[in-house]
Parts: sequence; C-alpha cells; structure tokens
Amino acid sequence: MSATVGAALKKIAVSLLTDKKVLKVVGGIVLGIIIIIVMPIVAIVSIFNGTIEFDTAELQQMVEQNLSAEEIAKLQGVEDTMYAIEDAMTAAGYDWQKVREAQVLYVTALYEFSFEPDFVNKLVGCFAPDQTDEQLIAAVNAAFGTDIDAAEFTQLMVGVNQEIVSVAQSQIGNEGGQPYWSWYGFESRVEWCACFVSWCADQCGYIDRGICPKFSLCSDGVNWFQQRNQWLAGTETPSPGMIIFFDWADNGQDGVSDHVGIVASVENGTVHTIEGNSGDACRERSYSVGYYEILGYGVLQVGDETDNSNNETPTQ
Repeated sequence: MSATVGAALKKIAVSLLTDKKVLKVVGGIVLGIIIIIVMPIVAIVSIFNGTIEFDTAELQQMVEQNLSAEEIAKLQGVEDTMYAIEDAMTAAGYDWQKVREAQVLYVTALYEFSFEPDFVNKLVGCFAPDQTDEQLIAAVNAAFGTDIDAAEFTQLMVGVNQEIVSVAQSQIGNEGGQPYWSWYGFESRVEWCACFVSWCADQCGYIDRGICPKFSLCSDGVNWFQQRNQWLAGTETPSPGMIIFFDWADNGQDGVSDHVGIVASVENGTVHTIEGNSGDACRERSYSVGYYEILGYGVLQVGDETDNSNNETPTQ
C-alpha cells in the first residue's frame, strides 16, 4: 500500500470511528472490519465519490462467512477499546473533542500498544487541561516511545472536526431538497437552504450537542451565532466548516440574510461552498474572499458542548 493511500485510509477511518452517531449505529465488530479489512475497498470508492457509504448488513455477512472466531475476537477488541477510551476520558472530565483526539491517536498511531496492560489509562494520562497539540503529542511520545508529528496530528484533527463538509459533499446533486425540508417538519417544499445546513449539522450530532442551531430561516441562524459571539464578518477569511450567510443585492442588501451554505474550502483568495437550494439543488459555488454579498459566517465551535435545550429556532 502506498503512503498516500495509507494516509487516506487513516483519515477515512478516523472520520468514521470518531463520529458518535456512526459509532452507535454501526455497532458490533463492524468498526474493526472497517479499519482492518474493508477499508481499502471503501476508501477507493469514497476518495473518488467524495462520500463514504457502506452496507452494514453486507459487512456483517462477510464476517459470518469469512472470519474465524479468533479474528472476530480481535475485531471486537477494536470497538471495545474505542468505548473504553470514551468512558475513561469522560470520567476524567474531558469533553467530546478530547475524546475524539484520544480515539484518533489510538486508531492512527497507538493500536499496537493497545494490548499492553493499562493502555487506556496510560493514554488518558497524556492529556491535561488547556493543553496545546504540541504538548499533548510530546506527552504521548514520551509515554509510548513513539515519534508522532504534532503538526500532522493538528492537520488530521482539523479534517475530523470538519465532518459537516463531508456530509454536505455527499449531498451534491440532490434536487428539490425533499429529504431536508421534510426532515425539518415541513409537509411541502419551502425555500430549503437553511433546512439543508441544519440537516447536515444534525448528521454530525452538532444540533444535539448545541454546536449549531436547527433553523429554517437564515435570519434565525444569523441571530443564533451573533448572540453567542460566534460570528465572523463577511470581509474576513473563513475556515472550512463555517456556515456562510449571504445578503443578496437583488433583495436590496438590507442586512437580513437571504441564503446560507457551508464553507467547503478556502484557496488562493477564493471561498468554495456547498449550498442547498442553489437553483433548487445542492451545488458547489465559489466566491472571492470578501465578496460583497457575503453577510458573514457562523463559527461552529466543535468540542464546546453547550446547553441545547433551546437549540431549535421556530419554523417559518
């Protein structure tokens, strides 16, 4: 396997195994299969399609037909370790962001150490409050004798934390928006750009965790982010995963948002987005940084768990 493909497999494995929803839905030994056996096939397909889709029942059948009891036990150990890390990190008072970091380290760098006695507690002991990535990786390298690069770890975590972009990319080409406005609760079509963003956020668990609101009116989304000081002016340079709000000139640019999407990437002064209800479809768009119709950006603070008891805005 080439280094490039190996890196791609790691990133995809992390995206799958550190997504709390996937972790709960897939269950059983399938997580281990994804990492150890099926990942090469899934990776090749997902790299070219920009999405990750797999049939859990088919994977389960593969287990029953092709794996020995010993192999199944080893695969079960992968999932057990993932949950053990989550339990230990949570008991130590760390939030879901730190849980992710610990699980990422396990999957990408420390798997071979996981059979040692007290591995989980040893990993948890590498974490400390208000710790930088450099300090964390230094502690891990000292504890396990590894040579993990802190900059590479930081970049990998950036990708993990931008899972909303991956979800949005998987929806490109949808027309009519029915899955999004019906999920929101509407019985017939509405202007669905905000429903699309909310749906993507929900797939990542962001709404349940208070990271993003569930909103059908763009103005409600703007208010939510601004009230929490999670707002970046439209003249600034955003980061991938931010929510981009527009104020169209055709509507008089009255300071009220008319449209919303998701920032997919920023390259060479250009903001690339994925937007629902763009010509009644999910499409990729591009704008120059500071484009005059960009009202601003909602900043998703992934890892900052908040009270979500009032996290749904009124429907229109």
